[in-house]
Amino acid sequence: MSDVGHSFAYPFRHPAWVGRTLVGAALEVVPLVLLLPTVLSLVRHRHVFAWPAVLLMPVAAALGLAGRFIVFGYLGRAARGVLEGSSTGLPAWDRMGDDLLEGLKLWLVAIALWLPAVAVTAGLALLVMALTSPALAWLPVILVGPPAALLTLAYVPAGLLAMVSEGTPGAAFSFDRVTVTVGRAFGPYALAFLVALGAEIFAQLGLVLCCVGIFATRFIAHCVTVHAFATAYGQGIQGATSVSLPEGQPATRTPDGLPPPTVST
Repeated sequence: MSDVGHSFAYPFRHPAWVGRTLVGAALEVVPLVLLLPTVLSLVRHRHVFAWPAVLLMPVAAALGLAGRFIVFGYLGRAARGVLEGSSTGLPAWDRMGDDLLEGLKLWLVAIALWLPAVAVTAGLALLVMALTSPALAWLPVILVGPPAALLTLAYVPAGLLAMVSEGTPGAAFSFDRVTVTVGRAFGPYALAFLVALGAEIFAQLGLVLCCVGIFATRFIAHCVTVHAFATAYGQGIQGATSVSLPEGQPATRTPDGLPPPTVST
């Protein structure tokens, strides 16, 4: 249970955590700030074709996505620090260009990992429609969709952490290696989902802080979740590397209480 405490304390560990959290919160709110005025303008002028709003929509969407990708990349960098055992808290926002590119890669890999579940469910629905009746197309969606979604949801964090750990998108699709790594630390990995749920509940406290506080608490919740999953996955990696240590040689402990796994930089 000490790992749970480490995860919830992680966002507050660095002396500069307030400033770094506020930057993350600002990037969380960027999509809403950019898109909401444009959408409201379109609604207000729904009887008139509002050219300015239509032209601004793609720009606002692109900038909003860029903000999201930067946050994704930043969280990936934070996870790498936990895996390497070098993390002293939230990293500095000094590599936004790299974070943007890394976040885009993580987002694309996550989409790709969800495609099999979507494709299988949609394919079976179409097959049922072709062989029986369109009225029965909901059967695969109900019977196959939820289990496929749960399996994918269980795998995606580990797949993305494999990508972060090994430094290549292809690592996320090494299903055998990733599942074996998770199997070595199944308990902590399962606990990480409960930590993520608790962090999301905590994030709702931001609504009490003049509503906009939820963006800061949601960013903190994301950091807690990333730390929990990275800690669990690091234990799985360490389970594989520890067998190669010379007999009697102790593993060096990290700030999170873990022996440092081998991680590519």
